[in-house]
Amino acid sequence: MERLPGNAPSHRSTTQPLHRLGQELQRFGWIGFWTQVVLGFVSLLIVIIVIFSRSFNLNRSQGSPTLGLVLAIIGLVFLGVSIYCCYRYPQLGRRLDRPENRPTKEHVIRSLNIGLWVNVAGMIFTVAAAEWNVGMLLLKVLSIPQGAAVYATNVLIEPLEIFIIQAKVNTIAAQLTGIIVALWLLRCVRRPL
Repeated sequence: MERLPGNAPSHRSTTQPLHRLGQELQRFGWIGFWTQVVLGFVSLLIVIIVIFSRSFNLNRSQGSPTLGLVLAIIGLVFLGVSIYCCYRYPQLGRRLDRPENRPTKEHVIRSLNIGLWVNVAGMIFTVAAAEWNVGMLLLKVLSIPQGAAVYATNVLIEPLEIFIIQAKVNTIAAQLTGIIVALWLLRCVRRPL
């Protein structure tokens, strides 16, 4: 178990490189946390509006939006776990300044790896959800005969369908933020002190 940065915990003041690493964990942890909270809140709000909207019908003949919605909700659950992981990064940074409670390098790397893989898994589900919805919209657009848009307004794309894609893009952006933060912090932890 390698301690950061020395071989054994000491009761002296924290070294400058270790303090700088703690500061980076705190700064980028909070940036990731708040970015994900804002984007995740907007996405969750949109999904709730879509679910409780009167014009949202789970049994449409153009294809079931249920799968896309379920995948989006799974992506939001992963985003919630990722937000918690980003919340823990500043705590790890603060613990680096306390020699008696300093985490090991392996513990910090493991925490960052968990945050990274949670975001990757969430992004996989959310991208699949967005692809599903875009595919359904493409099928809907391709099924409209030319000139029928004026008369067959029930086959037009509804604003609610674009709204749900916006929620998925926000979730993807939040998860991408989590991936970038985790990779940056992993780079900071692994560089020589």
